[in-house]
Amino acid sequence: MANATATQLQQLYVGYFSRPADPAGLDYWVAEGTSTKAFADSMWHQDEFQNVYGDLSVRDQINQLYINLFDREGDPGGLDYWVSKINSGEMQLASIANDLIYAATYGEAEGSEDDLACLSNRTAAAEAYIANKISPHLKPPWDDLPGHYYNHLPPGYE
Repeated sequence: MANATATQLQQLYVGYFSRPADPAGLDYWVAEGTSTKAFADSMWHQDEFQNVYGDLSVRDQINQLYINLFDREGDPGGLDYWVSKINSGEMQLASIANDLIYAATYGEAEGSEDDLACLSNRTAAAEAYIANKISPHLKPPWDDLPGHYYNHLPPGYE
């Protein structure tokens, strides 16, 4: 299996945690040379995911991943498809976000283009966030809008 890129790992952070990666964590996983499947499995097992979503049914966990990744509920047919793959043992719930991302990226299902656009936007926002977190002197583009200001202090120091 190929090593995952920072962008691929960022997509999985968005999927499992609905947030960007922290820079140190992202650097760690890239340096480890993990695959997307192994990383997805690791994220699914994290307390951060399990404490929030671990008690949900398989269907509801998959639906939550749809929401986190694509900003929409999974359609009934799509949810049925993924649940059946997991229940049959063909796929694992612990790494299903990886499969959802792959389907949005390379799939031909109706709506794949919209899902990919949403995922791309969420990933770009997450990457911009950590770039700003790493380099806090970078001014966000919305700072030039009337009524907005740029707070260059790190969180907790406002």
